[in-house]
Amino acid sequence: MKYYSERKSCFRVLGHKKITGVCAGVAERFDMPIWLTRLLTVLLFIKFPVVTVLAYAIASVALPTKA
Repeated sequence: MKYYSERKSCFRVLGHKKITGVCAGVAERFDMPIWLTRLLTVLLFIKFPVVTVLAYAIASVALPTKA
């Protein structure tokens, strides 16, 4: 039996973006539906608006793009 580790990294997915593609990239990284990631982001924004906006802005600048 082969054991291997596939290392996934976060990207901004431009093919499924609504704003900058951060939620689509995070959803792909953690094998989640995109709608769930967007919903969690909105819920976090309601509870912690400043932190969520800062984290999203940093992620949209720092993450590389993936077509």
